Amino acid sequence: MVYSEIAKQAQLFALAIPVGAVLLFAYDLLRVFRRVAKHKTVGIAVEDMLFWMICALGMFAFMYRLNDGVIRGFIILGAFCGMLFYSILFSRWVVKGGTAALRFAVRIAGHFFCVITAPFRFSGRFFRQHLQKTARRNKKSPIPEKTIEKIR
Repeated sequence: MVYSEIAKQAQLFALAIPVGAVLLFAYDLLRVFRRVAKHKTVGIAVEDMLFWMICALGMFAFMYRLNDGVIRGFIILGAFCGMLFYSILFSRWVVKGGTAALRFAVRIAGHFFCVITAPFRFSGRFFRQHLQKTARRNKKSPIPEKTIEKIR
């Protein structure tokens, strides 16, 4: 009886290790996003609060499902060990590689966007120049100057 209880607790500890690693991996993805898209301090604080609240709910769901909602220190210790192992072994590489990959993807998307919008930018420039020439010829423009400035 006691042996089976200890075995169950050891199993829960072993399951908590990858849960901790996954939580820290998700946080690293958030860090990658922050490196590519700059945030203000308040935004970072709000993101962190929401992230860790969601993580706390996830840990509670994990404990509720597997341990009938009983909060045990060894489960939290297992999650901490998983975070520590992940941090030491993989975190630096995930953040650096993820940042490089996301910046590359953003750059490719920017080039793609430029190619897609090129005809619209060209036609806008053409019509703006045509309107300016017509306005100069007529001296009294049928289109108010503010509208022409907005087009620029």
